[in-house]
This record gives sequence, C-alpha cells and structure tokens, in this order.
Amino acid sequence: MKEALVIVIGGERGALERAQLYLDTLSSKVVYMGKSGNGHAAKLINNLLCAAHLVTTAEAVALGTKAGLNPEDLIAGLNAGSGRSAISEVNFPRWILSDSFDSGFTMALMRKDVRLAKSMIGEMGLALPVAQQVAEIWSQSEANLPDQDDFNCIVKNAGLGE
Repeated sequence: MKEALVIVIGGERGALERAQLYLDTLSSKVVYMGKSGNGHAAKLINNLLCAAHLVTTAEAVALGTKAGLNPEDLIAGLNAGSGRSAISEVNFPRWILSDSFDSGFTMALMRKDVRLAKSMIGEMGLALPVAQQVAEIWSQSEANLPDQDDFNCIVKNAGLGE
C-alpha cells in the first residue's frame, strides 16, 4: 500500500521536515503544497479528476464495446496512446475489468470528496461545467450504488457493468 499512497501536504516547511521520517514510513511519495490547507485542496482536486476519469473512461469503454472492440484490448490501446490515465492504467485492469471492485476506497468516500470539491468550486466563484456534471453523476449514484460499494462501481452508472 505504501507505494500507492501519495501524501499531498501543506503547512510550515519546518513542521514538514520534522514529520518527514514519519511521512516516509506511510508513503514513498510526499508532495509539499505550500501553506496549511493546500494539501487538502490538492487532495480534493485530485479526487475530482479521478472521479471524472472513471466516468469518462467507462463511457469510452462502453462506446468501444458497442463498436465491437474488446474492452481489454481497448484499454491496452488507450494506455499506449494519449487518452491514458491512472484510471485506465490501474483501476480498469485491476478492479473493473477483473470485476473485483475491491480497491478499498468506497463510494461514500469519493462522493464526499466530490461534494467538497464542488463546494470549493463554488467558493472560488468558478464556473466549471464538466466538474459540475461529474459532481451530478456522483450525486445521482446514491440512488443505486450503496455507500459501502467500491468507488470503481461508478462505472456501472456510466454504461458498464450490471
């Protein structure tokens, strides 16, 4: 798990230096984001992008499947091209196409982060229509994807799965 976890952190540089030994035991990658609170903002932004990639990649695979492409072959092709993401490289082969859906991160946790990211967008006075649509898709998923389900299950609402 250590190799998968990335810590984005904000705060006083001296505090980070004092905590570095402990942070290094938790993760092989610690990225300093500046002032206090910036790590939280970066995490929300990262998870919003991850949430969007899950939906868009699921839609791409649904389109490819309908066009007669094998999902595994399509993912391999996407991963060799410019359409790749961590979602297509890791999540689809490991948890989605394998139908295991056991990443350890729940729908409830991702929905919470997407809601918080949507609030941050509003607080910043930004109009980000794609992010708004992604937030709506994740919010609507509460109707049929229980909180305890793996967050990768969102693909079932984007044209894949059940």
